[in-house]
Amino acid sequence: MKKLLPAVLIIFTFVYGAEPIRFDAMVYGGSINYSNSEVKDYGYYLGLYGYFGLDNQHSLEGSIGYTYIEYLNGSDINQFDYTALYTNYSIPDVKIKAGIHYIDSDDKATDNGIVLFGGGEVYEPYKKNAGVDFAYSYYRDYNVAKTSTYSFMRRGFTSTTNSSGLSVFQISPKFGFYIRDYYNYGSFYFETRGYYIRLSDDVAFGKNFFSVEQNLSYFYKNFVLSLSGWIGEQTFAVKKDGFVVYNLSEKYKSGFSASIKYIMDERSSITVGISQDIFKEVGSAKTTRATTLFFTFGATF
Repeated sequence: MKKLLPAVLIIFTFVYGAEPIRFDAMVYGGSINYSNSEVKDYGYYLGLYGYFGLDNQHSLEGSIGYTYIEYLNGSDINQFDYTALYTNYSIPDVKIKAGIHYIDSDDKATDNGIVLFGGGEVYEPYKKNAGVDFAYSYYRDYNVAKTSTYSFMRRGFTSTTNSSGLSVFQISPKFGFYIRDYYNYGSFYFETRGYYIRLSDDVAFGKNFFSVEQNLSYFYKNFVLSLSGWIGEQTFAVKKDGFVVYNLSEKYKSGFSASIKYIMDERSSITVGISQDIFKEVGSAKTTRATTLFFTFGATF
């Protein structure tokens, strides 16, 4: 997996070397503060993202991310995430995408987790768009305790067994539209997205989860202001086109984020922001708030 993305890029460059190409790179990171948690202390993450576009017909995106979380009992989690996404734009005003996300983690339950994701979208540039995304996550080492009750000679017997492997299915429809002239006066972009998540087993929070998310972006000259918020219930969610996967045993209730992006010139930009998620952890009755301060720096080559 670590060698897959560079190899694909080399093949892409060799096969389509005569076509116009674009390459973007971005470094990102953030610090995480856990408030009222009985389990976690603090954390941070760092990563590198790359975009490879070919003649406005194909694009290949990839990232390598590292996350560290320190627990109050003195243990910690070191996790690496590897993501690759291919998107096809060959049909006018349609894009189709498919990708894979791999997790290499100290969290034994979700180590070696694999997420397959994809989707389709129709759009009118700077006017409106609609589509649906799908994701399937499989954690082969996740042990789920199951309790069964029997009746034998009018006596009750209870047994507990462990089943190995957890599957997570997700569907996420979306709809977005622009207001005002994007080129001359700035523009607002509104996007509404829904999430339905179903687990193959109940890991402490149930099997079915529903939520709705609202995103707002305002573009003006060299600045982009983005606001986002969601309510409902989520667990093991897959977000940001498969680049963000929540793989710990937590039930999320709501969240928000705010960021501002400054485009320094045609080839570079910087973004800073804050986000907060509210959730419950397995084995804890308290509600935890995870507040993240984050940044990105991107460049076009």
